[in-house]
Amino acid sequence: MRRSLAIVPERGQVWLLPRFEAALAEAEASAGETDAGLRRLDDALAELERTEQRWYEAELYRIRGEILLKRDPADTASAEQSLQAAIAIAQSQKARSFELRAALALAKLYHAANRDADAHAALTSAVEGFPPTQQFPELTEAQTLLAALNP
Repeated sequence: MRRSLAIVPERGQVWLLPRFEAALAEAEASAGETDAGLRRLDDALAELERTEQRWYEAELYRIRGEILLKRDPADTASAEQSLQAAIAIAQSQKARSFELRAALALAKLYHAANRDADAHAALTSAVEGFPPTQQFPELTEAQTLLAALNP
């Protein structure tokens, strides 16, 4: 993945870099290299600031939050902050699917901390208005979690 990522700019596909960087960060975190994954995401976010190519910004913050939780499940504050940033960015960009994915991750964090009212609040507006579909498994998962929560 690292070698492939290195040739993307050579092929003029720089607009895809944020997505590829995120995928590699997730792979690094899955392999136990959470610090490497976080550094990669921080570098991608810095590059995003430089280029103003913000189409994948919300997802970068969501993935960052999930990796922070993986690195230290007891330290939820920084993960919560990243997930809230992801939601705010997605809302400002009207990127509903990215908003739902970030809200689902935040709701899971809240639910694990016995903060069901907060989990319910995080999911409610993100789920509203989505048509039912089997092609977006996060929607089904969010609806299932929302139904199980006791606000």
